[in-house]
Amino acid sequence: MFYSQIILAKKGPLGKVWLAAHWGDKKLGRHQIFSTDICSSVESIVNPAVPLALRMSGHLLLGVVRIYSRKVRYLMNDCEEAMVKIRMAFRTTGIGEG
Repeated sequence: MFYSQIILAKKGPLGKVWLAAHWGDKKLGRHQIFSTDICSSVESIVNPAVPLALRMSGHLLLGVVRIYSRKVRYLMNDCEEAMVKIRMAFRTTGIGEG
C-alpha cells in the first residue's frame, strides 16, 4: 500500500475526506463539512508528502467532491431560506391600501 496510516486517521489531514468518500453524505455533520478546507485537501492529494497509490488518490478525490457538493447544497438551502425571509419582510398585505 502506498499511503501512511497517519494521513487517513480520523484526526489526520485527510481523515474527513476519507470518511466522506467511504461513508457517503450521512455520517459527516454540517460542522465537519464546513471545517474541511477543500484547497488544502486537494493540495495534499495532488502533492502528497508520502507516495499515494492512484486508487487511493481517486478515493480521496471522490471524498473532496462529496464534501464540495454538500457545501454547495448547504449554501443553496441558506440562500433559498434568505430569499423566503426577504420576500416575507417586503410583502404587501393589501389591507388599508388604495
